[in-house]
Amino acid sequence: MDLRLLLIFGGALAALWAGFHWRTALQAVLVLLVVEGAIRKWLFPGAQDLVYLAKDVLLVGVYVGFLSARPRLRYRPPSIPGLYAVLILGALFGLLEILNPRLPNLLVGIFGFKAYFLYVPLLFVVPVAFPTDRDLVLFLRRYILLSIPVGVLAVAQFLSPSSSALNTYARGDLGMGTAGYISTFGSSEFVRVTASFSYISGYGSYLVAITILILSYLAATRWRLRRSLPTYIALGMALLGMLMTGSRGPVFMLSLLFPVYWWLAVIRGGRWGATFARLLLGVTLLGVLIGSAGADAVAAFRGRAAGTEDVKSRIVAPFTAPFHLLSDAGPIGYGIGATHQTAAAVTSGLVPYSWLHGLLSEVESGKVMLELGPLGFFLIYFVRVYMIVFALRQVLVLRTTFHRAVATACLLFFLAQLPGSVIFDITSDLYYWFFGGLLLLVMRLDRLAAAQGAGAAATAAAVPRPPALVPAATGSGGTARLRAAGRAGR
Repeated sequence: MDLRLLLIFGGALAALWAGFHWRTALQAVLVLLVVEGAIRKWLFPGAQDLVYLAKDVLLVGVYVGFLSARPRLRYRPPSIPGLYAVLILGALFGLLEILNPRLPNLLVGIFGFKAYFLYVPLLFVVPVAFPTDRDLVLFLRRYILLSIPVGVLAVAQFLSPSSSALNTYARGDLGMGTAGYISTFGSSEFVRVTASFSYISGYGSYLVAITILILSYLAATRWRLRRSLPTYIALGMALLGMLMTGSRGPVFMLSLLFPVYWWLAVIRGGRWGATFARLLLGVTLLGVLIGSAGADAVAAFRGRAAGTEDVKSRIVAPFTAPFHLLSDAGPIGYGIGATHQTAAAVTSGLVPYSWLHGLLSEVESGKVMLELGPLGFFLIYFVRVYMIVFALRQVLVLRTTFHRAVATACLLFFLAQLPGSVIFDITSDLYYWFFGGLLLLVMRLDRLAAAQGAGAAATAAAVPRPPALVPAATGSGGTARLRAAGRAGR
């Protein structure tokens, strides 16, 4: 049987399985997101477009399974009418934009709509995918540990020449890039690594997400080294990976976010003095190890960072590009998906992006303005700002340390992605809505923990204490209290 037909048949079976085991399949989607690039580059190089779509097919099966199980689930999403209303309006506007006459064909609009809205349902699926704290902790721990072999692969790529089979990109079947040229640190012999991802951008987005998860996990344990050594190793591998990608964005963004993490997860986390001491010790040890074992990576990254002069413009561009393109976009833009990287792959016979008449933007905010116009831009970025404010509120009101730590991770990721590439980077896209669902999940678990605590307290108050538990007393007053306790016991 032809390989592509075999993969299509296997994908159909996988989607069917996901419908019956949607909780497990959701975790499989998150793992597939990490290893998909390795499968595309090394296992099935002749069917990379099918592998690229595999997680989406699996996720559709998850949605079907979730909807079929919905009547049996005792979960009601929190009342967030403003967010839900804007999401619905955005999706309806996106459907209309598929028919935008400026688009070269309908397929461009369909792929564009997928990029904007396929992962939004995770906001409702994730909160019921992990029934208890134990289920969530177990998944997070395993997912964090998965980053260690990913980091080891990145180190092997960094130490290998650019001609090595380890250093390759996925082919551009879907307009995602090319497979020939391998990026290096300027004139340096060291390559900019991709690990198990197809491209540098995907690995960089993953490193931001996994580092934030690791930091939240360590905050929940108050940075204790005992039983957290693998987590410390994972953090070291993630930080080293950022240097080896040569991407300045993740390093710069995490540097900006660390004070927020410090305030919310350390200072407000309780016993902050001891936590600070352990954090300082841990970060110092990691810095020493990275500086010694990863000296070449540090030097290569510093050389690339020092040799660029466009840092300021790249920082400002996400905030200024939409206004520069506002008049060119017009009231309805050029159509959803018009600037997406997949558009070039589904418009054979046309000069790529000729329908934009030379109007291009490197940053996502500018692309959204070009595609959807001012109204669509407002709907998309209203949600991003709303998620930041909503997450901050939950960090301040959740009761338990673990739930606050996870909510802090969600807030940090939302902040990182405000100027980021959620729509045009599939890794960030899936993680963004996963973190959104994660926030609603810890809200549910926190309410459950509070209800169980209140129930236990009420039960303890209703059950009278036996006389033996009454503190001993001397004298007639103590004897009277003991007798009263005995009568209450009877």
